Amino acid sequence: MEQRETQREVLGRLVEGGRITQEEADAIRTAPEWSVTASELVSYLAGVVMLSGVIRIIAVAFRDASQQSIGAALLVAGVVLAAVAWKMPKKSDVLGRLAEVVEGGAIVLLGAGCGMFLDMADAKPELIVMLIAVPVIAWGYLRSRVSVFVGSIALSVGVPMLAFPAGSLVTDSTRMMGAVALASGVALWVLGQRSVGSAFIQRAAGCYFLLMGGFVLGSELGGAGKVIPVVVGAGLFAVGSRNLQFESLVAGAIAVTIGIAMATSDWLPSEFTRGVTTLVVGAAMFVAVGAQVRRARQRRAAADGDTPP
Repeated sequence: MEQRETQREVLGRLVEGGRITQEEADAIRTAPEWSVTASELVSYLAGVVMLSGVIRIIAVAFRDASQQSIGAALLVAGVVLAAVAWKMPKKSDVLGRLAEVVEGGAIVLLGAGCGMFLDMADAKPELIVMLIAVPVIAWGYLRSRVSVFVGSIALSVGVPMLAFPAGSLVTDSTRMMGAVALASGVALWVLGQRSVGSAFIQRAAGCYFLLMGGFVLGSELGGAGKVIPVVVGAGLFAVGSRNLQFESLVAGAIAVTIGIAMATSDWLPSEFTRGVTTLVVGAAMFVAVGAQVRRARQRRAAADGDTPP
């Protein structure tokens, strides 16, 4: 599997080619993707506090009101917040991210209001959650291409909101929930491979659900099913090492380590044989990685016209 170039390697190549200076390369290397000041963090906290205040005001004002009135109030508040987020000046990154916080609050209020009306229509709770999740996923997918983080958060919440109730409508068995978690993890992890704002949020959520699904299915299926966490972890670790994605590497390492322990505890009779088998598997992984590194060096040397060592 071809290893991606690191930021340092790309910048070094550009400096050697005369495309940029060493000073410019150092500035790019040390610059964060985006920075957050203390005042900005306080503004985020203020936005969350304001949202909770709006919800409490609605709860107090409509304490003795009908469910329909409460739902309407939540929808109106959500529309107002959405309009505020849309009209907020975005002359700087700080204001743009603050607008996304307000936008996230609007999504919460609109979802709660819609849930109220759907509940009045005697819809099943699972169906209510699914109907709310569909626009959240659509909005998150569209917004993730231009937003900093709100789109990725919406997708990371919306995908499991749609998947788990759908699975429970089919059957509420533990195996189904494991399969749904696995499917949600795959969907979020694949979506997180796009070049979008805060894609690591989608990948991290995907890794979480992949681990959850792998472990649940591994423990439920038994037998050959014990290798599911190992397969999931190996895939995450392989792609994570290729794309240099820290969250995939960590999740893959956890899944492989725990998966091997789960499999050997059922298949082997004693702690000694389990330890030996785990040691052999680890050594085989080292050998495989070493062979991959040697092949990569040989290909690079052949491409440069040199004789491989």
